[in-house]
Amino acid sequence: MTTTQALPVIRSQPMMGSVVSAHVHDDASSAFIDAVISSVFDELSIYESMFSTFQKTSEISRINLGDLHILDASREVIDVLDACFYLEGISKGAFSAHRLDGSLDPAGFVKGWAVERVSRQFDIAGLRHWYVSLGGDMQLGDPPLDEMTQLYEWKVGIADPHHDGAVVMGLSVERGAVATSGIAERSSHLVDPRTGQSCHYWSSVTVTGPSLTWADAFATVACVMGEHGLNWVHHFEGYSALGVRPDGTLVTVARSDEVPHVSAEQY
Repeated sequence: MTTTQALPVIRSQPMMGSVVSAHVHDDASSAFIDAVISSVFDELSIYESMFSTFQKTSEISRINLGDLHILDASREVIDVLDACFYLEGISKGAFSAHRLDGSLDPAGFVKGWAVERVSRQFDIAGLRHWYVSLGGDMQLGDPPLDEMTQLYEWKVGIADPHHDGAVVMGLSVERGAVATSGIAERSSHLVDPRTGQSCHYWSSVTVTGPSLTWADAFATVACVMGEHGLNWVHHFEGYSALGVRPDGTLVTVARSDEVPHVSAEQY
């Protein structure tokens, strides 16, 4: 199941307020791949039912209604909320799992976490060349062979936040994650939870790294932090960021060896 010349099997469906798609390039039967993808989507649906603030029966909704104590929630919900509170601390409040009215809403964290978690099923099934995308954020397995370049790499386009269907640059990515936060992915600007004000410094921030859980979260934090957001991301080992300003300027920053790196996985 490791031949890289197979035509990809692609499946998609609405999920978590967006569209999830799975792409598998392995040389395996379509029936087998379909079964794995169905299982991936089923697991993602379970997480949606746990965390959705639009479903009254979700655990998050029940916590907000006072019908469920946080400590009585499922292990998954407790783990996600613990990670959110950790992120709130290390970002000095630039991230929050609470809405301005005080209710819980971990949507800014849980989508990346959920996609990374369900994508493990491909590795368990023995599939290697795959990726899962939700709203443009991607967890990628081993890349297939690019017949044009004869290199093993994924080609990922960074959406232009100001022009639908256009890209500002392309990335060559190996196994890992790519996440973007900003107006390209949302109908309005992000809100700084510390002030309640919209964030205008970046039109979008894209983060690459090994984990979609943290790449997605870091992209959101960097957007909220503004000018210093990209450098903040580079404090975390293995993660890099680039931003697009409202005037269309693409901004990258070099990683400094003098910056003390920490691991996002230490949590």
